[in-house]
Amino acid sequence: MELFSEIYNCYYQVVDQILREAETHPVTKRRMHEICGELGFAESSLYIIPKLISGEWNLLTPEKDGYQARTKAHQDLPFTLLQRSWLKTLLKDDRFRLFFTVEELFLLNQYTEDADVLWRPEDFRCYDQYADGDPFTSPSYGQHFRTLLAAIKKRQYVHISYQSEKGNRITHHYLPLKLEYSAKNDRFRLLAVPKSQRHSAFIQTLNLRGITETILLPVYDEEDYDFEKVIRKSYYQEPVRLLIKNRRNALERTMLHFSNYEKRTRKIDEDTWECLIYYNRSMETELLIEILSFGPTVKVTGPDSFVALVKERLKRQAAILRL
Repeated sequence: MELFSEIYNCYYQVVDQILREAETHPVTKRRMHEICGELGFAESSLYIIPKLISGEWNLLTPEKDGYQARTKAHQDLPFTLLQRSWLKTLLKDDRFRLFFTVEELFLLNQYTEDADVLWRPEDFRCYDQYADGDPFTSPSYGQHFRTLLAAIKKRQYVHISYQSEKGNRITHHYLPLKLEYSAKNDRFRLLAVPKSQRHSAFIQTLNLRGITETILLPVYDEEDYDFEKVIRKSYYQEPVRLLIKNRRNALERTMLHFSNYEKRTRKIDEDTWECLIYYNRSMETELLIEILSFGPTVKVTGPDSFVALVKERLKRQAAILRL
């Protein structure tokens, strides 16, 4: 990100990766080009590779099968004071802390002890966000979150007891697939497949605040489950079409705001972009609210069914304002 653009930037990362591989075996020019494409930009190889193989930087030695690194026992560089300040700032966010165990948080706090925070959560005020967000500091909530996170990484089934907002109690064995965060609701939700419907491609969404019990089961998913493919199958045939006028930095704000959706964006003219957002029924209401929050800088041009939802929502809001 921009804060660290001059510290261990992407060009550093490209050279670092090439040297790491070249320490164990000769690396070909083709592999160097691949690394440049993966970690840098399309043109990165035009500048970096000639410097490496010409000997100008004196980091690689030509060998029969490629180039061998002159460096040995490659070590990770320590964080700078600025990076530790950034990490300490993130540790003030209760959502960030959910991803770490108590022991890991203790070590991170020790590691950043001498750093100053760059800002605090109370320095920001979020608008257009529900006030009844998840209890991120609750010990039971944190335990459920970390259990599900571990299950997602290991593709492990979990026994889950869930209390819906309507009061219905559900208990099933699930294969957790993904954790999502809704900025609008300030909540995490779990996308999971019930074990009994493993082959039906049925995905269920559970709000984490409604989960009352999680137990890891000694059962693992042995098959490759193409989660993204299943999600795409659930999309409506026609995506939402938006015209974005780049006023008040609208383009950057919309791209950031809709980053969790699958989308396609193209430039229409100097001031206008078209954005296609793919969605399904479970995403529809939240997407509608998010689009309306951008006001006149964003116009919905299709599909007709979604345009009708926009009109209906605006009429309801207008009626409330007249009361």
